Amino acid sequence: MLTHKRKVDGQDVEIHVAQTEDDLDMFSEFIASNINQLAVDSETTGLDIYSSSFKIRLVQFGHATEAWVVPVQLGGAFEDIVIWALLTVKKLILQNAAYDLQVFDQTLGVKMEELWPKVRDTKILAHLIDPRPIKDGGVGHSLVDLTRAYVDAEIADDVKGLMKKLAHDAGCTVSVIWKKVALDDEDYNLYAGMDVILTSRLLNKLKPLVPADSQRLVGFEHEVAAVCSYMSRTGFLLDVTYSEKLSQKLKLQESRNSEIASNFGCDSVNSPAEIFKVLKDYKIPIPNQTPTGKPKIDDDLLGELAGQGNEFAKAVVEAKKAGKWRKTWVDRFIKTADKQSKCHASINPLAARTARMSITGIPAQTLPANDATIRNCFLAEPGHVIVSVDYQAQELRILAHLSGDRNMIRAFKDGEDLHLITARAAFGDYVQKEDPERQIGKVVNFARVYGGGAAVVSKQAGIDLVAAKTVVDGFDKAFPQVKEYSDALQKEGSSKGYITTPSGRRLPVDPTRAYAALNYIVQSTARDVTARALLRLHKAGITPYMRLPIHDEILLSVPTEKAPGAALKVAKIMTEHMGKVVVEAEGKVGGQSWGSLYKEEVEN
Repeated sequence: MLTHKRKVDGQDVEIHVAQTEDDLDMFSEFIASNINQLAVDSETTGLDIYSSSFKIRLVQFGHATEAWVVPVQLGGAFEDIVIWALLTVKKLILQNAAYDLQVFDQTLGVKMEELWPKVRDTKILAHLIDPRPIKDGGVGHSLVDLTRAYVDAEIADDVKGLMKKLAHDAGCTVSVIWKKVALDDEDYNLYAGMDVILTSRLLNKLKPLVPADSQRLVGFEHEVAAVCSYMSRTGFLLDVTYSEKLSQKLKLQESRNSEIASNFGCDSVNSPAEIFKVLKDYKIPIPNQTPTGKPKIDDDLLGELAGQGNEFAKAVVEAKKAGKWRKTWVDRFIKTADKQSKCHASINPLAARTARMSITGIPAQTLPANDATIRNCFLAEPGHVIVSVDYQAQELRILAHLSGDRNMIRAFKDGEDLHLITARAAFGDYVQKEDPERQIGKVVNFARVYGGGAAVVSKQAGIDLVAAKTVVDGFDKAFPQVKEYSDALQKEGSSKGYITTPSGRRLPVDPTRAYAALNYIVQSTARDVTARALLRLHKAGITPYMRLPIHDEILLSVPTEKAPGAALKVAKIMTEHMGKVVVEAEGKVGGQSWGSLYKEEVEN
């Protein structure tokens, strides 16, 4: 047995490293002596849990002053005792539990369902205390960031920086060093053991800092994280044949359009300088500038020029689009699919300041709207079809409930057209459903939810500022209590520095952006509605069929013959009553591909 001794926040700590099977008796005694609660962590070969080459290397257990590192990659007795310890300790403390629990499930066969009920995740607690990332004024949510803020800044910078040092010394990247570093490397084991000591200390620091109103969210967020991790484990079936053909097609489109751009004198469609040179040579005006005064070459400009029929701009736009779709999405899907041709999305249920979820791996929330091309890469299981159930005007209904606006509540109750109401308030009662003014009313309704004023509406609706202000004033006239509610939130956010959602979530508000308070509370409440629906669906036994939560939508793979009934059942479970407002959900049955729910791709 090897023992490292260090100080954390002025206190002596010890990290024991099991080197032989004889050391495991002492490790067993440590577990037995701390059976009520221990922090746990793992070190692996990377982040690709479901890859065939993925391996677990170390597992660490510890409390505030002592830790054990077990080289579980050696297998045999080392693996057996770690499995025993995971199942024996009554309460497990983890930082970002969803990752490690999927690791234990995939590599050790310890099912997440057995561990989640006894987990406390310090990352969840940290988010409830301050949901902001560092760039927005928060302390961050990684173990290093939290250690620096709450435990010991020197340890955060020194010990937690050991892997970067090891990578530098080995002449490789950090992503590679996890695979290369020797299992018995002292720095590696020190780094690993310190993780659980710091996580244990973080729990003690963070628990009393969770706001009183947010305490009720602690258990809720752990349940949501568990359901999301189950969906990640299930994965989404990839149509490998289609994806490979699409990759080749996109590669050809990128090459063809890049060649056209090259004929104009642009050798790289990703170089603003070269694009600028061509536009300048052809005397095409560039109306906007960057903050430094240089001509602004962006997607908006190129899209506008392409829409006007400019062949060069069209070639650049199409080449960049094909390149992005292939490299960022399709090729990545193919590369990361497991042996069963499934891609496993990483679902972060607490991503934004508002707790809005994010998905990586299968970036469902950022794919092109109303386009089947990328979504056709994914399939329902054999004998299944895709079912999508989403909320109808979720955020506007929530706004009606939160603001208590009588006109908006009545409009939803009576099935009136909210966008038409806004348009008529602005332009007059003559406006009909098919008139373009209704579309402007729709833009205003959603812009107000997102805290946007006349300037935002002007840009999104393509109307002048005066007309945009007229429609915004029309919204305020039609739904006066929304403005009153927004003004009250701004006042509260400016005076307190935060607002509190009905669920008890505290959302920091920047004084210079107090107008965003309305958006924060609506978006956060909408997220909680979807999260509560996930828990109800899980309780109803529907989790095995769920594939992705996409803001206000749940995507499922359902047996074909049961799909219509399942769509109705899921929609009923998801529907939520909020005071006088019903946040309704509606199901849609597609074909075997996810893309069947969307418009077919347009051939170039």
